[in-house]
Amino acid sequence: MPEPAVNVDLIPVESQTRTIQTCFQQCLYEVPNFQRPYSWSIDQLEDFWDDVVLARGDFFFGSTVTWVSQKRELFNDTYSIIDGQQRLTTSTIILSVIRDALLDVSKKNEGIKELSQSAKSQANATQKYIVATDDDGVEHQVLVRPENMFYEHIQNPSAIPSGVKWNGSAQRIGEARKFFEGRIISDLSGRSAEEQVDRLKAIRANVLKARVIQVELASEEDGFLIFETLNTRGADLLLSDLVKNLLIRGGARDVPDRKAIATRWEGIVDRVQDGRTSNDVVDRFIWQSWNSRRDAATEPELFKKISRLVGSDSTKHLAYLQELEVDSLAYEWLEQEHIQVQRAKSGHRNALAVPEVVDSIRALAIFNVSVANSAVLAVARKYQETNLLGRSQLIDVMRLLENFHFQFTALTNSGSTGGTRGRYNRFAVLLEKAENKNEVAVAIKDLRKKLQSSLPNRELAAKAFEEIFYAPKLRLTQAQKLRSRKIFVAYVLMTFAKSHMLLPAGQNLETWSIEHIKPQSLGGEDTKDSVYSIGNLTLLTEALNNDLGNAKLPIKLAALRSGSAYFDPDLESWSADVAEFPSDDQIASRAARLGEEALDKVWSI
Repeated sequence: MPEPAVNVDLIPVESQTRTIQTCFQQCLYEVPNFQRPYSWSIDQLEDFWDDVVLARGDFFFGSTVTWVSQKRELFNDTYSIIDGQQRLTTSTIILSVIRDALLDVSKKNEGIKELSQSAKSQANATQKYIVATDDDGVEHQVLVRPENMFYEHIQNPSAIPSGVKWNGSAQRIGEARKFFEGRIISDLSGRSAEEQVDRLKAIRANVLKARVIQVELASEEDGFLIFETLNTRGADLLLSDLVKNLLIRGGARDVPDRKAIATRWEGIVDRVQDGRTSNDVVDRFIWQSWNSRRDAATEPELFKKISRLVGSDSTKHLAYLQELEVDSLAYEWLEQEHIQVQRAKSGHRNALAVPEVVDSIRALAIFNVSVANSAVLAVARKYQETNLLGRSQLIDVMRLLENFHFQFTALTNSGSTGGTRGRYNRFAVLLEKAENKNEVAVAIKDLRKKLQSSLPNRELAAKAFEEIFYAPKLRLTQAQKLRSRKIFVAYVLMTFAKSHMLLPAGQNLETWSIEHIKPQSLGGEDTKDSVYSIGNLTLLTEALNNDLGNAKLPIKLAALRSGSAYFDPDLESWSADVAEFPSDDQIASRAARLGEEALDKVWSI
């Protein structure tokens, strides 16, 4: 039976029109635990600059939804922001840039006392909209955000740095600051110092004149309800915003509980966003986590499914939060080209401590494959949480994913489809439901069969392999870079060596160098020149690469026999050749033979 809808029309609401100036003069604000991170993109910052900064009249900035979280008798009350924090945050960021620009004018014109003092006075006036002072001289941040850097870099640059690593939200705040710095520097260019002060005052005035409707609610609980209702009425909320709000509202019994859940949520976000800056990265994680456990859902319908899953039971809210925490520990390392093997702990099964698994995760990242994430999460979880899936099976599944996408994605550039995603969801659900080792084996067998039937045309794959090249000194198109990146070529050469068990899994690709057997200096401007071909490349240590330089073939081959990652049969046959360098035919022949070995053995399924 569906839960009764909350009639938000019965929630007491007050509203009034304010300018940004009166907002920052008469109110203090804080971003509560259940709010979304700062998420404005360059496009939105461009709109802000055009609509607000360059406005010829007062600009209506939309609405903010708030509730009074702290009342004060002789100073401004604190309002927690339910909706609209992006606008207030962005206004604070640009005011900080204006402040610093005025201070820069003051410092550069210290010899002109009146001008310098005027610029400094205007900087201090701007700072009052960022940090307010009460009658007792106590300073209050006009806008309190959870990111340490917001206070340290935006509101009070002289503050002692906390050293806290910037999360995705903090990075976007930093990007917004750089955007406005660039725009203001460009705007001031060519103006005299006096004109710069006047221009900065004009920009500040436009920001402060922008108007908002401030909606004021009676309680935090009303805020939770309004926040969720904003989504049903078409507000631009991310899935992660809604899920965070849902878990805090449904899983917490009191304020300490809300803070605890919010802290755990931020831990998930920090892990998932590490090194990723896309606004929707957490949404994508929630979606792929869901698809690694349950029948696939589309992103638009997912929030409804999550809501039905947790219902009104607080224990189910917390159980779902724990699911996300577990999956975030593995997801943090997906799509990371420079992932390294974690240290194994006795009695603890950790998929990321298995070198072969880490190699496969790195490979998928190099191929820019994320469609397999649900399968990776499912198999890592089954290995770590049960004894139903063994180490060799874990490695086998990861190699299936790696080998399939080497042919399907890296070589033939076949786009991932709903069919590919569906196959991985089917495997993940079968694995999640498996209650014995036989059911695990059946799920893996089914995956192998599905991937084998989806492999690209062998002739196309072989041709694509032979076209792999490495020409770091040539200017390449974006399309050419896909199969000629150093890390991709090094991966290909390294995988041959591992397939012959010449090197153990878990190698750091950055410690190896790609050697052109026929010297690169003999290559032309065409990427199809045999010098750059995969047939002319081998992998060796950085030190040996530097020693060989442009050495002739007999000298190189003698060194490569002991110092290269894989001294293949073609290189062995070249040893009998008295030529200074391999011929074009020899290089082409080696490329073709490596291609056959690649598809028949190294990346076979």
